[in-house]
Amino acid sequence: MKKAIQFIVLTCLLSWAIAGVAIGLGLRKESGLMFVVLGAVYMLLPAICAIILQKVHKEKPFKNLNISFRFNRWFLVAGIVPILLAFMTLGINLLFPNVSFSANYEGLLSTLPAEQAAHGIEQLSKIPPAVFLLTLLVLGIIAGYTINALFAFGEELGWRGYLLKALREKKFLFVSLITGFVWGLWHFPLILIGHNYPQHPIIGVGMMTVWCILLSPVMTYIVIKSKSVITAAIFHGTVNAVAGISLCLAGGNDLTNGVTGLAGFLALLLISITFFLYDKCVTKENIFTKEIGEY
Repeated sequence: MKKAIQFIVLTCLLSWAIAGVAIGLGLRKESGLMFVVLGAVYMLLPAICAIILQKVHKEKPFKNLNISFRFNRWFLVAGIVPILLAFMTLGINLLFPNVSFSANYEGLLSTLPAEQAAHGIEQLSKIPPAVFLLTLLVLGIIAGYTINALFAFGEELGWRGYLLKALREKKFLFVSLITGFVWGLWHFPLILIGHNYPQHPIIGVGMMTVWCILLSPVMTYIVIKSKSVITAAIFHGTVNAVAGISLCLAGGNDLTNGVTGLAGFLALLLISITFFLYDKCVTKENIFTKEIGEY
């Protein structure tokens, strides 16, 4: 537990300090490329902190963090579940009052700066929705297993690599709750300057924390079953890559729409219940109720 606390404190303080300096210098989501750079650096910090602590504890860097490329079916599950999440979220969102599918992609484009959004409406209106969704899906899968997974690995080596190992004597649900809570709260400087919840940045901090808590059990389960933190990077990268599918909407707002909104919360609950039932009734391993242990 001591190593877990050290990791949480170091990662949060270092990340918040770097983000604080950037924000103090005037960086906002509207800053375009500079915001992307901050996001990329921010994603690498959990891995950097994990390696720092391994050096402090005289451990070999990257050792015993389950960095395994040995392929198994869970590498496919890690890419498929985020796609199901995106389409389930879209379907659930369409059940909300005053929300409809948008062939002009207003919801998706609302996440962009005004000038880019205006240009995007003009360009995307020429593309049939089925073609657009299929293109977004194919590109999302490719990105989820490549460039997005590479950057997501920076986070996951920390959250579901080092921290998961440091909490291995604790039970699955406790570990998932703690990891999700810290992971969500860790995002707060980026949320406050417009990431994910530009219309509600303050409430968005709480929303992001809840979302990460709901996401954590599924990701932790996949890592344990695959015996590799690489699957967490694929899952994380694919979620980021295909999230736009869930935002092809008109109506609603950033608290209700998309995978990080209320619709996404409901979709995640359904997916988590499915994983729980699979664990309890199909494999009968009962991982959800056991200690993490040495997986």
